Amino acid sequence: MFPESDEYYEGFPHAISSENEENTSFNNYALFNTLAECLYHGISREIFDGSEPALRAVIANGEIKFLARYTREGACYYEPLGTFPRMSVNVARERAREVYNAFDDNRVPDEEYGAIPF
Repeated sequence: MFPESDEYYEGFPHAISSENEENTSFNNYALFNTLAECLYHGISREIFDGSEPALRAVIANGEIKFLARYTREGACYYEPLGTFPRMSVNVARERAREVYNAFDDNRVPDEEYGAIPF
């Protein structure tokens, strides 16, 4: 009989999951740990950046791909940006913001973003 593969598994610290993704900004450590967790469990995952809502990362087949998400005429679109670690998180955030500002129907210009009452 084979021992359970998860017998000594204690998780991947700071991996981004559905429980914490709205509070977690992308960083190298979190992305690598999320990739390791996906490889360990043989799963794929789409996560979003807590600092830039338009930025998404799709983790599948041992790769992390950055995407920009925007809405146009009621439909959601994804624009590929690049792969991690070739593209840094900061560059991906900037490009996602550019794509969002250029195409999204609900966009708010950056200079007015701070004036939105929350």
